[in-house]
This record gives sequence, C-alpha cells and structure tokens, in this order.
Amino acid sequence: MSPSYDDLCRTGDALRFAKVAMRGGDADSGTVTVFDDSPVAVSAAGAPDVMARVATNVLGPIEALPVGDRELLLDTLEVWFGCGGSAEEAAKRLYVHPNTVRMRLRRIAERTGRSLADPRGITELSLALRAVRQTPKPPSSESTGTTETADS
Repeated sequence: MSPSYDDLCRTGDALRFAKVAMRGGDADSGTVTVFDDSPVAVSAAGAPDVMARVATNVLGPIEALPVGDRELLLDTLEVWFGCGGSAEEAAKRLYVHPNTVRMRLRRIAERTGRSLADPRGITELSLALRAVRQTPKPPSSESTGTTETADS
C-alpha cells in the first residue's frame, strides 16, 4: 500500500511506491505491506538486483548449508528480529530453550562474520534476510542429509 497523498499530481509516485510495497511483502504470505510502516521491506524491494547481491554477500555461508539447516537458522533469525532481539521470546515462539536460540544466533554470527551486538551487523542481516524472504524460491531437489547440523 502506498503512502497517503492529497494531490492528484502525486498519483504516479504513489503507484510506484505501492508497487515497491507489494514487492516488499513476504513472498509466501498474503499480508499487506504498508510503504511507510515497512522501511526495511521497501528498502529491500526498491532495488531487487542490488538486494539479491547483498543477500548473497551477507547470507552466502548460510545459504550454502543444506536446506533444513539453512531454514532453521533463517527462521530463528527472523523470529528473533520479530521478538525485538529477545532470545527468551524467540524461544517461546520456536518451542525451544533460550540457549538453543542463542546458540543458533552464534552460528549465524560465526558463519556471516556479522555481530548481532553491532548495529551495522544487525542491519545487514536484517536487510539480507528480508531480501531472501521476499524472493520466492523454486522447489529444490537438494539433499537434506548433512554431517553438520545447524544446532551443532
């Protein structure tokens, strides 16, 4: 949804903003993205080619994991962001112990080289995750068997 406007001359801009907001939604959810209420989502959607590169650079080491491990870590990161950075709240939503959430977050930090205590690292991870989440992925025939798991 575009920001509200009160001058018909701004209709073109509003339409462009609405299209960016539509791309900024989660590819797998039917939720409405409001342009002014979703700065991270619309920033990631505003330049999809640039954000694809950012996502690859930031989350590449996680994307290289087997599907199950990758989704476990990315889901944990997304829930942690949704809980305002609270491992305790994220653990409740994920039905795991808070230490499990902390361990997964450490794995993310180790693999990506980004600290979840540093505002820049958090911003980069948030933008990259948003870019990954709003891009639909085709089904994969990738093996899910691994000797290293996301929780090890």
